[in-house]
Amino acid sequence: MNYEAVLNTGIQNNFFQLKYGFEKKDENLINFKNQISENKKYKLGNIQKPKELINIDITSHIPNTFAIKTQFKLTAPYYSSEDDDFYIISNPCIKEHVFKVPMVRGSSWKGALLNGAREIIKEENKSQKVEYLKSYFRIFGVGDDSFRNIVDKVDDNSFKLFFMTSGLAIDVNSDVKKIFEQYKKSKAQKGRAIFYPTYFDKLSFELINPHNRKTKAGTNPIHYEVVPKDSEGDLQIVYIPFDGVLEKDDTIKEQAKQDLEFLQKCIKRVAQNGIGAKTKLGWGRFKIEKVTCVWSKK
Repeated sequence: MNYEAVLNTGIQNNFFQLKYGFEKKDENLINFKNQISENKKYKLGNIQKPKELINIDITSHIPNTFAIKTQFKLTAPYYSSEDDDFYIISNPCIKEHVFKVPMVRGSSWKGALLNGAREIIKEENKSQKVEYLKSYFRIFGVGDDSFRNIVDKVDDNSFKLFFMTSGLAIDVNSDVKKIFEQYKKSKAQKGRAIFYPTYFDKLSFELINPHNRKTKAGTNPIHYEVVPKDSEGDLQIVYIPFDGVLEKDDTIKEQAKQDLEFLQKCIKRVAQNGIGAKTKLGWGRFKIEKVTCVWSKK
């Protein structure tokens, strides 16, 4: 391939120089950079958002199934890294594989809500911790190896090790042991909640410029592609109590209500902590605009 010919053609020239940092500067490159600065926020083309879960017929699911939709607005930029070796900057925002729209993966929502749940459990009193622990296992599942090991052993040392590694500050007592006993005969089990991805329709650029401690001057500015502040999105979760088909309806109904309350607290905690990377800088935080919940027919 004749790289000189590529570098001397229009946008390719600007793209390669921006990506690989060529020292050669010309008016086209300067104008290209100025255009990016002036139009810092750019909206993606005609995007057809996926069908909203709230419009899907939840009534056809088993009793005590519910779908919760949280509409939110970002109060800070959102960034989550994507491994793309061929991109205009070194830190692109994660995008959907086919349509290339910025997104929050369902697994990312689950991880963020999981961390929020652990923080909430730490802060509650002893009696409430046990109830929240039950919701924690029902919502997020009990299929990991560390959980299976403690279920097989059920001794105090295993309990302490599990709660220490999982970040759950809980004193081991008879009530806690009963929770683990009910899973002793069952195999690895996924949680009742299904977390759907969130898609955005805007992108922007942010700049972090680390400073030298001695000279107090910027050393090497780092560019990030982000979803800008004030962008709107939807967090959608479907809760299906598939493992309670043999339980009494009143019992499952009460569990679902408790789990919904716990999920809403977790979402509020994630709104405060942020989603994605750079949350210590305040990125990824959002404001909850509206919450809608739809239940299946009893």
